[in-house]
Amino acid sequence: MSRTVGPYKDVATARVEGAYELCEGVDETGRPVQILTLGSTSSKDPARRGLLSDTVAWAYATAGPEDAPILVADLEAEQPYVVTLHDARLRGADRIMDRLLALGPATGPLPVGAAAAAARPQAPASPAGPPSAPPMSPPVMITAPKRPSQLRPILIGIASVVGIVALIVGGWIIWTTLAADDGEDDSNGSQPASQTTETGPAEAEEAPDGAAEEGPDGQSKPEWQDDAPGLSVAGELFGEDDDTRVVSLTGWPFAFRAPSDYECAPEEQAAVCTAPDGESSVEVAWTVCEDPCGDTTREELQEQLPYQPLQAYENGDIGFSDREPYGEWKASLSVFVETEDAVLHVTAVANVSSDLAVEVQPILNDVLNQAKSLEEEE
Repeated sequence: MSRTVGPYKDVATARVEGAYELCEGVDETGRPVQILTLGSTSSKDPARRGLLSDTVAWAYATAGPEDAPILVADLEAEQPYVVTLHDARLRGADRIMDRLLALGPATGPLPVGAAAAAARPQAPASPAGPPSAPPMSPPVMITAPKRPSQLRPILIGIASVVGIVALIVGGWIIWTTLAADDGEDDSNGSQPASQTTETGPAEAEEAPDGAAEEGPDGQSKPEWQDDAPGLSVAGELFGEDDDTRVVSLTGWPFAFRAPSDYECAPEEQAAVCTAPDGESSVEVAWTVCEDPCGDTTREELQEQLPYQPLQAYENGDIGFSDREPYGEWKASLSVFVETEDAVLHVTAVANVSSDLAVEVQPILNDVLNQAKSLEEEE
């Protein structure tokens, strides 16, 4: 009989082995998942909880392309559990359960002392030296924030002072040179330079909310559509009170929003939006899917994205996957949009620290909805 457990629905027990219960269900986004947990009695046994924690660390350290990603692992909960993606092509939480059963009895006391140490799962040895300790699972290891180095701010300050001095000196030299040239031009009866040269404003990479501008080459900039669909593949949509700005690039078919403190740099048919930390980023891109844009072509385009396999939605028009390695959140989004002129393939790839996931997820959802709005306007 199916039930709801936390954010997971249609949860049903698939396998029970003594202290361990393996369930199957779906998460908030509709993805099938496997949930491995300890029974309520076994959860009170420190040795059993320790073995589960070590085995989850082993699963992180030895995960390969044939293993389903671990989505969540809460090993300090009253009843600890680990959740993996459920895909018939991949080994999921059943791999962790089989490892637990190989390390000790499913019920009763676990081995202690030297026998327990010998049975504990270890990370694979490195060819360059002795094996390193396996990484702990995300909910268990909480590290103190890394103390920033004082050297970099000092060097930046010195470089800033030198740059300012160079600008002042250079500006003075240029000003005196131009003043001398102006004097010569006036003496020869020529017109001032300001009357002989016209310089247009530089092309803006980002436009205000809802703006549609004309670029210098005649290509227009897209408007952000406030009546776009309200779909979500991860997290929440941007709210009305969120501090965002519209990224509207010349020649693009759609605009999208990002937090106002993110720097978005265009690269032809792509834009990389970098968070204030300088390392976390989201790359948004689009291409034209050449005719005939059939299932085979679409699968090939989707397989070029990282974090495979992608979970399909809306008959394959939308593909999405995410990973949560310790301290990080990674995701790939693929959207096929059939417009009046062509079929577009819109993508977004996120690689951010886990504490920025709630800021980045609305960017992916906004890209999805703005791309889908192109179909709505047909």
